[in-house]
Amino acid sequence: METKLQTNQNVEIKSEKEWRLRKLLNIIGLVIFGGLVLTIITNPPHSTNEIKEFLLFIVGSAFIYYVLVNLYFIGKLWRKVVYAILIIIGGMSIFIIFYLSTSPITH
Repeated sequence: METKLQTNQNVEIKSEKEWRLRKLLNIIGLVIFGGLVLTIITNPPHSTNEIKEFLLFIVGSAFIYYVLVNLYFIGKLWRKVVYAILIIIGGMSIFIIFYLSTSPITH
């Protein structure tokens, strides 16, 4: 009698539901950031400097969005990393709200 040895392979199986959700979130991001780019046409800024700043904001926001969406679907550890990053971003946003409401703005 011969024994057949099989090696243990850690294969991560992605469900069809995860792929559809990932695709949906990427399409939603495309619609959101595409709409933001279209606002330059519908409501043009006053100067080229404002256009550069607005496009830099859109590119930076899109980069962060797509990195977080795609990291989320890599695995369980990366989901925790994404949650931690979202908590940090949320905390910084709350801090900035209070900071800007208490400090005077010079014109």
